[in-house]
Amino acid sequence: MANLACIGEPISWLRLERYALAGGDTTIREHVDACAACRHCLDEIQRDVVALPVLAVPAKRRRWWRFAVPSFGVLAAAALILLLLLRPRAPHGENVVTVKGVGKVIVDVVRERAGTIRDDVRTFKPGDRFKVIVTCAPTHEVTLDVAVQETGATQPDRPLAKALLVCGNRIAVPGAFSLTGDKSHRVCVRISDQATACLTLAPE
Repeated sequence: MANLACIGEPISWLRLERYALAGGDTTIREHVDACAACRHCLDEIQRDVVALPVLAVPAKRRRWWRFAVPSFGVLAAAALILLLLLRPRAPHGENVVTVKGVGKVIVDVVRERAGTIRDDVRTFKPGDRFKVIVTCAPTHEVTLDVAVQETGATQPDRPLAKALLVCGNRIAVPGAFSLTGDKSHRVCVRISDQATACLTLAPE
């Protein structure tokens, strides 16, 4: 599958997951009919019996005072932009690496607990399920090898099969895994055999 490349702009893994669950989007259907790379990703999703549900992002509520006092909103936005420009830049975390020929790659996780899905956590309890999410510049392909190692263990586990994916925004690596025990776990992703991005999940 190493020669597969998208015929245009790749469809993100999360959009393909939504399509696999609900269907109905003729634009995606027409694209995957003509694109072997995206069709391969859709086939992976449909075969992925342990995939987490699609992450639903709630709609943001509009506040009445944004319309009543528009000048305040403009001033607040300008102040925020100035603050972001002037503040010191934080160093990249361990979950962000640069890969030759691909650029910046960001590795993250999504956690499902009793039907609730969150993408802003670094903790676990028995029964939680995790899915690895990767963001990188579209039109590139990367191989991803996920390893999970409990603190004190001599060898990592590899709960997910090595995957070949087309880059995009927050692409889900096929499969999901759970963690046990009362020690932290390091989740590391080896990207195209060039660089490794990691993050730590701690027990609650």
